[in-house]
Amino acid sequence: MRTISCLFLVLAISTLTGAQRLTSLDSRVSDILGRMKGQDLATREAAFGEMMALISEEDRPAGSSGQSHAMTVFLAQHPNQADSIKLGLIELLGSENDLFVLGKNAAPDTYTEEDGEYHAGLITAVSSLDDERAIPALVGAMTTGGIAQRGILKYGDKALEPVLEQLKNPDGLVRATALGLSFSLLKRQNDPASLKRVTDLVRSSLTDPDTVVRRRAVREIDCLADRQEYVPTLEKIAKTDPEKRLGKALDGGDGEEFYPVRYDARRVLRDIQNNKSCTP
Repeated sequence: MRTISCLFLVLAISTLTGAQRLTSLDSRVSDILGRMKGQDLATREAAFGEMMALISEEDRPAGSSGQSHAMTVFLAQHPNQADSIKLGLIELLGSENDLFVLGKNAAPDTYTEEDGEYHAGLITAVSSLDDERAIPALVGAMTTGGIAQRGILKYGDKALEPVLEQLKNPDGLVRATALGLSFSLLKRQNDPASLKRVTDLVRSSLTDPDTVVRRRAVREIDCLADRQEYVPTLEKIAKTDPEKRLGKALDGGDGEEFYPVRYDARRVLRDIQNNKSCTP
């Protein structure tokens, strides 16, 4: 009888302890998410750091498994908090992109190296989520480089339209990045309609008013299966593209001057002539 009573006591204590831990976790998560919405950048950065520390606490035995693994483990172990954490991180990246990528609210030179690392860490965290709701925030960060772009590409067809929409963006770098991602997503489909869309995008982008977009379009031609068909177009671009920059072309094709799009067109023409594989 005494043994049974002791067993019930142990179970009661265990249940109470578990409930207290859940309450404590709920409270911590709620507090951190609240501060992630703060008006002050330093407050949001600190809150994000605390969230990542909380997520990593339960993955310590995994050693160097990385943030992505820690995120997966934590969210799986705490389904009641998982959705609010995901949404909190996604919303935070979406709002921070306005600062760090588009520069709507502050001049980029006002940010420190630590601020940049914070944004990069946030991109990494959102990229590790398996949640389609992250696509718009990652698209907003796509000009930052590979992590955001790989995060977008893993969603495949679901990410195509949000990326294509950015071809209307007034910023040339955004359009150029969207162009490259669009090609990658469309070529994965490998059907006639998608390949026709690639051709249409190339043709329209070759006349884009921004040099960075035209350069990206020319470089993408190099990786197309039917690139031979673009030889007349490339030959024309190599002689007529109007953008002139300081310096001298490495191949000497511009004499003592440098026309970057013409230079790229000549390189692609050489690759085609020599049957050389593309350089994405």
